[in-house]
Amino acid sequence: MKKIAVSFIAAAVMFGSNALANVIPDHRGTSLESFEIGTYKLADAVTKHSALFEQAGDQYGIDPNILTAVCMQESSGINYSYREDGTEYPAWGIMQIEYTHEKAFAEFGLKREGTAWTLEDRLDPSKAIPYAAYLLSESLYKYDYDYAKMLQAYNFGDTVLMRIINAAGDKWLDERKNAVKYADNWKYETYGDAEYIEHVLRYYHSDIPYNGAKVEIDGELVKFEDQYPVIINGSTLIPVRAVSETLGAGVKWDGENRKVTIVKDGCEIVLTIDSDTVTVDGTPYQIVQAPEVINNRTMVPLRFVAEAYNIDVDWDGETRTVVITK
Repeated sequence: MKKIAVSFIAAAVMFGSNALANVIPDHRGTSLESFEIGTYKLADAVTKHSALFEQAGDQYGIDPNILTAVCMQESSGINYSYREDGTEYPAWGIMQIEYTHEKAFAEFGLKREGTAWTLEDRLDPSKAIPYAAYLLSESLYKYDYDYAKMLQAYNFGDTVLMRIINAAGDKWLDERKNAVKYADNWKYETYGDAEYIEHVLRYYHSDIPYNGAKVEIDGELVKFEDQYPVIINGSTLIPVRAVSETLGAGVKWDGENRKVTIVKDGCEIVLTIDSDTVTVDGTPYQIVQAPEVINNRTMVPLRFVAEAYNIDVDWDGETRTVVITK
């Protein structure tokens, strides 16, 4: 087997006077030097859901600390709004899922749990948080992991933001204040929050561990559906389905024995869930991190599979990206 070539690029960027701990680990694109990061505290109503944010972040490949910051900006972790007389009424949940998402929210619940979620389910943080993570993840991929664009899109929507970017280019941050002229049939004098990025990033703190990673093949980021790669014990685990789709390998699953067989170019790899013993064409090897089942997805160590098939792989630590050259 060819030894994998891995290069670790230290994340040494600092934004203004902010400490390194406040840097978004896999952001790339728009400079964040002009933004204040982590200058405001998170409310207890938000931090009490840290476990949900971490799980959703790892599942959908997005920094969970960004999710908490968005939650803080949207609702301060409070599900309810209050009338002038002090009585409460349901809002749009702690992630502010609007009525326009009714159909998509129902379909998301159906795919995730087998039950179509209703608008009332927005008040359940265990449902609102993963759905928001999914939405933000889709946007993050669309904007090539530019967290600034992703955040503004969460407020403006993709249509208005893309019109601004297309019109202003690198000056799109300044053009946000004129967003109303890019919105169709909008009867109000202003549109959205032109400083939404600033308002969210002030709540960003690296309190929750982020275990996510990206995979790039021949210069293109890989799109994942319902489970992104995660880093466990220094090893990047990737959904086995993605192995077949991205590396052109055949995959067979033996549910009874909890074994995965991967075949490419006549080379057969057999991995067993929770076992650190792997066979390559019948020869046993020990691996650092055993395959696991995460969110009902079989996750296998990408590094070992790449070694077995003589595929060149680099690790970009600054953007948390596994770079594969086929």
